[in-house]
Amino acid sequence: MALFTVVLEFDGGTYVSQFKASSAHAAAVKHAAHLITIKGMSTPLDRKRLADRLSLEEPIAIQGIRNVWCCSASVGRRFALVNIVATA
Repeated sequence: MALFTVVLEFDGGTYVSQFKASSAHAAAVKHAAHLITIKGMSTPLDRKRLADRLSLEEPIAIQGIRNVWCCSASVGRRFALVNIVATA
């Protein structure tokens, strides 16, 4: 299991979390589940919607950069960008 750092930009905030996972996709799924618990980030309903959308995304490797992936989703007119970095 590797350690992944997940950076989420959403609704004017930046949220950083870390997860042990077997892959960037597994880290993204763990992060999506974790979103629901982040108090102060939007509303509970928006967090649930964002978590649902992000859990369906497949992180894409950033070309020319090792161990970095990205995925995104939208909730209403708000865009969420997620960067996933294998940190250990």
